[in-house]
Amino acid sequence: MLKKSITGVLVAGALSASSLVAAQDTDTEESGFGTMFQGWQGTASLGATSSSGNSEASNINGAIRLSKTVNRWEHLVFGSVFKGTSSIVINQTDAQGETVLGDDGLPQRIVVKGDNSDRIALGYQPKFYYNEKTYFFGLLDWETDEPSNIDSATRQVVGVGHRFFADESGFLTAEIGFGNKNTDLVVGDDVNGGIGYLGVNYLNHITEEVTFNADLRTDFGSDNTFVELGLGVSFKISDKLAFKVAHFSRSNSDLSDGADPLVGDSESVTSMNLVFDI
Repeated sequence: MLKKSITGVLVAGALSASSLVAAQDTDTEESGFGTMFQGWQGTASLGATSSSGNSEASNINGAIRLSKTVNRWEHLVFGSVFKGTSSIVINQTDAQGETVLGDDGLPQRIVVKGDNSDRIALGYQPKFYYNEKTYFFGLLDWETDEPSNIDSATRQVVGVGHRFFADESGFLTAEIGFGNKNTDLVVGDDVNGGIGYLGVNYLNHITEEVTFNADLRTDFGSDNTFVELGLGVSFKISDKLAFKVAHFSRSNSDLSDGADPLVGDSESVTSMNLVFDI
């Protein structure tokens, strides 16, 4: 069922994209509305897994990253979603932690279902290039992930970035800035205050078909330190399609839910995705 649903989403998305392009080509000459969508380019990714047996688990993840350059300005819009559920069978226990037995003397078993991740993140980053390699930037982003004890987190940052190199082999950029972060927790006291920010982005075209990328983002304040690391290797299938193996890990201090022993300061996800060029 999950595979059929994903196939339907991909087919519907492809048909919708084709219809949108056709409509834009027709309407642009008649009005200026279509021009606001021109010039955007980027990638979209989609992946899913499912397992069954003694336990059941499934997850779906997707991301989109679009950019547009106008004179010295570059506009970057990005978003991601990761939703995962799991079901396991456990022995029922009483208030003292002892296994509950049935009339037949066997342990009573129950099915426990729940979300192991429910993350949605959105962001916008404008950049103004002072020269060919150095730029000033702003960063606005938002995310929610209740299973990780984050009801809502927003961040506002300004800073400066530098592009050390950018050519056919890839690129390397680094950013540093400062700003404010507000984190509303599902359980516990909210974490708010000023932060410092550091970001590094690296991409290398190992061959014409294989690309490696590494992204690091961190912010640090007196009450919270956040580190996010993404690693990926993509294999080109066609001009517009690639297969990517990615590993994503993050550490978010002081956000643990003491009532839930599974909610900790760090988590990681390894996924396999299809990546579409837009």
